[in-house]
Amino acid sequence: MDAGKSKKQLTKNIFSLTVVQIATYVLPLISVPVISRIIGPGKYGIINFAAAYIVYFNLLISYSFDFTATRKIARDPDNEENRNVVFSEVFYTQCLLFVFAAIVFIILLYIVPELRANKTIVVYSFFVCVAALFTQNWLFQAMQDLSKVALFNMISRLLFTISILIVVRKNDDYIWQPFLIGVIQTGVAIWSFIWAFKKYKIKWVKISLMRCWLVLWEDRIMFFSLVVVNLYTTTNIFILGLYQNSKEVGFYTAGQRLIVIVQSILTMPFSQAFYPFIGKAFGNNRSDGIVIVQKLIPLIMVFTGMAVICILLFGHYVIRLFYGNSFEPASTVFKILAFIPLISALSNILGIHVMLNLGMDKYFFRITACGAVISVVMNILTIRRWGYLETAANWLITEIFILASMFFVLRMKGIHTINLKYFKQNLLREYVINFKGKYFKN
Repeated sequence: MDAGKSKKQLTKNIFSLTVVQIATYVLPLISVPVISRIIGPGKYGIINFAAAYIVYFNLLISYSFDFTATRKIARDPDNEENRNVVFSEVFYTQCLLFVFAAIVFIILLYIVPELRANKTIVVYSFFVCVAALFTQNWLFQAMQDLSKVALFNMISRLLFTISILIVVRKNDDYIWQPFLIGVIQTGVAIWSFIWAFKKYKIKWVKISLMRCWLVLWEDRIMFFSLVVVNLYTTTNIFILGLYQNSKEVGFYTAGQRLIVIVQSILTMPFSQAFYPFIGKAFGNNRSDGIVIVQKLIPLIMVFTGMAVICILLFGHYVIRLFYGNSFEPASTVFKILAFIPLISALSNILGIHVMLNLGMDKYFFRITACGAVISVVMNILTIRRWGYLETAANWLITEIFILASMFFVLRMKGIHTINLKYFKQNLLREYVINFKGKYFKN
């Protein structure tokens, strides 16, 4: 692919991923303010408690293929034989993981009292795991065809937004929220699966059980890294739900949800679009990859820093406007977590873009694993006494620890990701202009 075409594709991918984030996080800005006022903090907390629990199974089924399978195909996207093999390996392995997840889900549903008490909500929430089985976004990403990811996500979220506004009319209708999102996502996922199969002319390759096991073993480090990341981002909701009432979960997840929206819209499109791009730069020349990262960091700090200031100044009003007066305690959570988009964006750059592209998977895993252990221990020891506010504080402390650890480990390895000359105002402005001209114009 020539340079001009590559830049055009990068621009298209960033735009497409921005659309994905809008579909995923901005469309709920239409439905959530209406629904939250109808069902209240308690029922809202039950929904998010069930969703946090299902994340474990969703993560297991998706494994780490969004990264590992993408890398395998992105190295040579025109190699049809390799594409067929990787696609078959991923899908057959995911089928086995889905069966295992379903068995564990059924057993725990009748063992854990909190799950049994909300059986209907939990079962409906599990429907998204079927969608995870058929969602092949990693293939679209590897083929640099992220506009399709944007399209399917937009359709899914739009259908859900419309249907939820029609169906949920009273407090007891909250049970339909997970049902609708699961059914709609599954339908769209199957449609995208069939479309991708035909588009890329996939041919099934016979894969043995031993090969499926080897795939799991080969990708285990990345998978466990994603698991431990989940331990300090989603598990805190689950622990809060076990030790506190549903209202506390509702207050925490209300503030946390808005932080995730800010974080995703500001940083995720650039992060996902630049992952294969920076990876290629590191593959060609290590120093080139580091320079790109050094130039990208000031931009991210400026954009996310502005968001931090806005949250601290106007967070109280945003919560009241978005959720209503009954969710007012969530404003404190929102402000405590104001620095999360900035900190997590920087740790994403250092961890995903630098460490993984330089083959430092083990360091990435060890750091995130330590962060996960710290988070879980702090939550178990403190949530009983201080509740949802301590949950927010624990997440912030964990993110700070992870960012600092990544920075110092890279420094010890002689990798300098911070270059102060790119932070000077005149150079920053010049870089923005040059960056736009180089990467966002054909």
